[in-house]
Amino acid sequence: MKKILYVGSECMPFAATGGLGDVMGSLPASLKEKYPEEYDVRVVLPLYDAVNESWRSQMTFEGNFTVQLGWREQYCGVFSLVKDNVTYYFIDNEYYFKRGSLYGQYDDGERFGFFSLAVLEMFPHIGFYPDVIHANDWQSALTVVYLNAKFRGVWGYTYIKTIFTIHNIEYQGKVPEEFLKEVIGLSDDWHDVMYHKDCINFVKSAVELSDR
Repeated sequence: MKKILYVGSECMPFAATGGLGDVMGSLPASLKEKYPEEYDVRVVLPLYDAVNESWRSQMTFEGNFTVQLGWREQYCGVFSLVKDNVTYYFIDNEYYFKRGSLYGQYDDGERFGFFSLAVLEMFPHIGFYPDVIHANDWQSALTVVYLNAKFRGVWGYTYIKTIFTIHNIEYQGKVPEEFLKEVIGLSDDWHDVMYHKDCINFVKSAVELSDR
C-alpha cells in the first residue's frame, strides 16, 4: 500500500480560508474512497486556535518533541484524528498558531518554516514514513527543501518522493536573504536554489527541488 502525506496550511472542515482548504479537505478523502486498498492517505496541518473544540475532543495525542529552527528551540506537539478513513495530523505550537487568523502575521515566514520542519521531524514519533509527500503552496514549500537539505540519507527518508502544487502563485513566501541562516537554519550552500529576485523565495525553492 502506497503511503501519501498531504501537507498544507489549511484543510476543511478544520480550518480554511479558501480554495487550498477545499482541495485539502476533498482530494485526500476522494483518493482514499476510490482506492481504499491501494493508498494509505494522511494529511497534516497546523493546530490553529480556529480549530473547533468539537474536533479537538476527538483528537489523540501522539507525542511531542523539540524543533530546532535556526537558533530557536521550539516545542511541537502532534495530535491525530481519523475522518472518512483518512488520518489527519495537527502540529501544535501555541506561540505560532494560537493567533487571531491563519495568515497575515508579521512572522508568517518563521511560522511556516517551523511547520514544514516539524512535519518531517514527526515521522519517527508517529511511526509513519510516507512514500510521497504532496506539499501545497508556499506555507509547506520548505518541507521539500528540508527533506533534501537535512534528511536525505536518514533511515526512512531517503526514498521519499515529493510533489509540489501551487494553488495561488501570487503568494510565494518571500523573506530577506538573512532569513536563510537565521531562521531556516541552512547554510549558504542552499542560497542559490532558494534565491529569486533579491530575496529567499519558498515557492521557487520547492519548484526547483520537488520531483514533480
